[in-house]
Amino acid sequence: MYERDYILRLITQVGNLLRAMLHAIREQRPEDALEAAREAVAALLDTDTDLADVMTGEGLAAFLSAGGRTDVLRSRMLAEVLVVRADAYAAMGREGAKSRERERARSVLEAAAPDADGEEADRIGALLEQLGVRD
Repeated sequence: MYERDYILRLITQVGNLLRAMLHAIREQRPEDALEAAREAVAALLDTDTDLADVMTGEGLAAFLSAGGRTDVLRSRMLAEVLVVRADAYAAMGREGAKSRERERARSVLEAAAPDADGEEADRIGALLEQLGVRD
């Protein structure tokens, strides 16, 4: 019961932050989108965002696989945050940062894909397609 409540709160919190990020980008406020992204990453990883920022995509995937099984839901949500974060960097003209975030998102999604099923598998597949990764 407690775990389910935690997951529902996390989904709500990150969903609200993603909406705020998208709104900030549409309103041409990429710095605000990046701040919301920091909050979302902190919530998803329950760790210092400075640590998360220096991790590679593979490192993030390993972090989300602590205990031997990938946390598919958190992996997918993190990848969504990273994709929107890449859009914020693009809006700022920071193409290198954009590419890095897209690559980190791709790595996280590819690591989670084998353990995903149902709707999560579909959503991961759609995100990978958005990132230009084909089966």
